[in-house]
Amino acid sequence: MDLTKYKEKIDASEVIEELIDLSRKIFDKSSDDAKKIVEMLITQSYLMGKRNTVKTVEASPEEW
Repeated sequence: MDLTKYKEKIDASEVIEELIDLSRKIFDKSSDDAKKIVEMLITQSYLMGKRNTVKTVEASPEEW
C-alpha cells in the first residue's frame, strides 16, 4: 500500500463524500464491517470538526 499516494489523495479531498469513496477503494478487499467502521470514523470526525467550529464561533470574546 502506497501511503504517500493515499495521503496526497486524502489531503486533496474537499468533501466528506470523497473521503468515504477513497476509503471504499482502499478497503475494497476488507469485510463490509471494516468498511462501515471506516465510514463511521470519517463521518464522526467530520461532525466533531463541525461542532468544534460552531463552538468556537459561538464563544464570546471573554471565553477566548
